[in-house]
Amino acid sequence: MLRYTIELKPQAGTFLVDFELNAQDELLLRLPAWLPGSYMIRDMAAEIQSLEIVCGQEKLPDTKIDKSTWRVFIGEQSKSIHVRYEVFAQDTSVRRAYLDNERAFLTFSSLCLYPVGREEEPIELKIKKPADHPDWAVATALQPVRSNSQAFGIYRAADYDELIDSPMEIGLWQCIEFKAYGVPHRIILSGKVPPFDRTRLREDVKKCVETVIAFFEPQSHQAPFSSYMFFLNLAENLYGGLEHRNSCALVASFYDLPLAGNKNGSKNYARLLELFTHEYFHAWWVKRVKPAVFIPYDLTSETYTDLLWVFEGFTSYYDALLTARSQAVDADTYLKSLAATLNRHLGGTAKKRQSLAQSSYEAWTKYYKVRTNRSRSVTSYYDKGALVALALNARIIEKTRGKKSLDDVLRFAWEQYKEAGDDYAGLDEEVIAELIYDATGVDVSKELDRWVYGLEEPDYKKALKTLGISCECKDSDKPEQCILGAKLTGSDQLTVTQLEEDGAAEKAGVCVGDELVALDAIKIRKNNLDQLLSRYRDQKCVDLHVFRNGLLKKLSLNPKKDPILQYELRWRAKVRL
Repeated sequence: MLRYTIELKPQAGTFLVDFELNAQDELLLRLPAWLPGSYMIRDMAAEIQSLEIVCGQEKLPDTKIDKSTWRVFIGEQSKSIHVRYEVFAQDTSVRRAYLDNERAFLTFSSLCLYPVGREEEPIELKIKKPADHPDWAVATALQPVRSNSQAFGIYRAADYDELIDSPMEIGLWQCIEFKAYGVPHRIILSGKVPPFDRTRLREDVKKCVETVIAFFEPQSHQAPFSSYMFFLNLAENLYGGLEHRNSCALVASFYDLPLAGNKNGSKNYARLLELFTHEYFHAWWVKRVKPAVFIPYDLTSETYTDLLWVFEGFTSYYDALLTARSQAVDADTYLKSLAATLNRHLGGTAKKRQSLAQSSYEAWTKYYKVRTNRSRSVTSYYDKGALVALALNARIIEKTRGKKSLDDVLRFAWEQYKEAGDDYAGLDEEVIAELIYDATGVDVSKELDRWVYGLEEPDYKKALKTLGISCECKDSDKPEQCILGAKLTGSDQLTVTQLEEDGAAEKAGVCVGDELVALDAIKIRKNNLDQLLSRYRDQKCVDLHVFRNGLLKKLSLNPKKDPILQYELRWRAKVRL
């Protein structure tokens, strides 16, 4: 058995790990380079500090043989050794561990070294209670072996895969509980939790959860786990999520929480519910039904697949759709979410360069890495994947006269997973058209060639019409986008974060990172930018001053004349969710 003891040092923002195991001969110790669900090499071993390996009173020399692996020679006889090290943890995302004086979030893929070749051994995990935080408590989906009233103590994992798939929150968290078709669910709230409508969040998330369960199991309503936990960390400007087998980690803005007495909710609250639905949907569609190359995961290097558009894209299609089907939001809110996805995708020029399959394959080097040319080089497999899912759904409905839909495809794949059991081998890139045909009798191979492996866009208006939705175009109401051709951030001082290809700002020589100073000698502020751009939109040339790398630059701006079209969706005669 592999034994880990973890001690928290909140003041330093570090975890102390004592890893105990029996070993002999040559031992390789490794930390994953990435974690499932987030497809970028993150080199988590870089946060390990002061590692030492001891046997009794003897310190054993170790050698780091690559960026994530240490080697130590034990000797011919089996010995009990301790690997002791410190991990710096200040990542507020869902991907790594975090620790300060207010809370701790443990992702064990960034905390627990494993002995190479012994990943399937059972694991015992001891969490020590910090003396300077006597009120803190533990929340995790791991099963305890022995723990105190605040859940500090010893936990058991069947193997390393279960360990790193089971995050843990420690602190003064709050809890909202409910049951969905008899399965206990908990929402663990951490960070800044202002007053909000707890009853509404509980009831709305329950509606979403039960809709997902019924989606995959319309007859039995049986979930593939005995309990589930949502970890929701709240701050002012956070958003994201990461799926696990029977839990998920979410980060969001506390402004997204529902206000008491606000019956209609808000766009941001709807987005929060979609985030809950998205990561919960992944418990079936990624954590269990998954690409063949992920069985098993190779966490030492990139694992390339063309299928992220199927797993993330389809999930992005269904997160908003199932949230609406649950009636946690209304049908018009769903259309606004769908329109936002459509406009985001069609507003970029990357779709002319990178296919959906290429976007999936190149996620490791492009999607998660912030680049100034993102809008022209990265096709989102979330957004276009969702839109292709919509188009495929419409095509299946049309060809079968409403008897089948994309729902049947995902349910068919889920049944295959259950029937295969331990022999499940995942989905290969070339079987998606076959999967759809077997589930619905509709051949979409030509559509996949054009929409996924080629650069062609589906006929969105036709697809939407099949689904009972009309699509109209209107001019954008964002002057910085339709006149300047740039996206900006900031309040008093505006900074360029993205440039539209061949837009007015790019043609004037503006660069990403420039700070806008003045237009025609008038100081630019967030609260006057729209008025300025609208007033000068018909001028052939106007002086634009920017700061770049601390130096003032004078540029000549020719405001853009052509409007940018935005798509607005409306229900036709009948709502079809």
